[in-house]
Amino acid sequence: MNKHNRRQFLKLGCQTIVGAGLLSSTAARLANAQTGSDYRALVCINLDGGNDGFNMLVPSNGAAYDEYQDSRRHLAVGAADLIGLSPATANTTAVGLNPFMQKLKPLFDQGDVAFQANVGTMIEPTTPDDVRNESVRLPEQLFSHHDQARQWQKLDHYHHWNSGWGARAADIFASQQAYPNLAAISLVGSNEWQAGGEQAAFTISSEGVSAYSGMEDMSQDSWQMPRRQAFIELLNHQYQNVFERSYAELQSRALVLSTNVGAALTRLGDLQTPIPTDNQLAQQLAMVAKLIAIKDEFRMTRQLFYVNLSGFDTHDDQLRVQPYLYSQVADALAFFHQALQEINQLDNVTSFTTSDFGRSVSGNGDGTDHGWGNHHIVMGGAVHGTDVYGTMPRVTVDGPDDYRNGRIVPSTAVSQYAATHLRWLGLDESDIDNLLPSLKNFDRRDLGFYG
Repeated sequence: MNKHNRRQFLKLGCQTIVGAGLLSSTAARLANAQTGSDYRALVCINLDGGNDGFNMLVPSNGAAYDEYQDSRRHLAVGAADLIGLSPATANTTAVGLNPFMQKLKPLFDQGDVAFQANVGTMIEPTTPDDVRNESVRLPEQLFSHHDQARQWQKLDHYHHWNSGWGARAADIFASQQAYPNLAAISLVGSNEWQAGGEQAAFTISSEGVSAYSGMEDMSQDSWQMPRRQAFIELLNHQYQNVFERSYAELQSRALVLSTNVGAALTRLGDLQTPIPTDNQLAQQLAMVAKLIAIKDEFRMTRQLFYVNLSGFDTHDDQLRVQPYLYSQVADALAFFHQALQEINQLDNVTSFTTSDFGRSVSGNGDGTDHGWGNHHIVMGGAVHGTDVYGTMPRVTVDGPDDYRNGRIVPSTAVSQYAATHLRWLGLDESDIDNLLPSLKNFDRRDLGFYG
């Protein structure tokens, strides 16, 4: 394939077809206002399996800690081991951080990390009495991994769509992008948060772009080049069947993206910030940082990334597994914070955690069972950190926040959590309402953790 034909092919592939129709209010506004320097990205860090947030952020004053310890018993983090935090808000419950997350403390102290307390899937404001009396509509299949993870990432309790809220947001921004499929990027393959959008998410591994099998070598004298050229000729054929045509267009875009992104990453090289060893999450976030570093080559203005760390379903062996998991998370976030500083993008990128659900306040002997409310981490230069947002629950069995078997009812809805992120990303209120249909049921639309 000569250079002239190759340039023609790449140019053709870059002309991605955007769905017809009127731009949303957000898209229309940003299309007129955005410049190359106006960039924002959300990084969704999924803690797969149901993170035990009540051992991550622990009430540390006398009475509240005693309740926690009495309920958790041998699974409780020792009071002397907690890393003391000093939330900026005077009326926030005194809290301590799990000792294996030490690297988050300086980021909290300098204002780049905040915690959102007691978040969970809710359709409308709910109290323990509401649950017991069956007086409110509840999310389907509470305490089911698949269902709750799906609801966290789709936020479609009314079944309007079959898409994730990340995908729906990416669709709004896609029309402004030179490469619409780079508006949503996954480091772990398909996921509910980015699934179902008009533009398929671009998938890449922590090692880099996956080449087409048997077409990895692009040198002119490679034996693979005739195969690649034949494949391109097949893609450029004028198919009459709509399915054949759509498949060819999809493969053309994928080939162009993998070629161009791979070349840009090669030119960029390695980050100077050292990646923590044996840390899968840090490796994923390193690739996210590199993709953000090359954003200007693709004229990207808004992006949503998805990474994942598994192992949080701690029914068993929690005392051994949890320290490892929390060290992985804290080390990875501290690394990513430094990497974003290296590429001068800290103020433009916000990372936030999600998980299936929290865990039960009471233990089951060697671990904890499926719960509901949970604490989450938010990190970024735009974050108004050094604080715990929302209401810390009473971590005690049969307490005012437990409706049954040590399951804490959330005081903040995932839709409120998502709306706060999407507002910072640049969505108008009307678009947020359209994306998050249950948000209208809650008085507070912004949780306040952006400055």
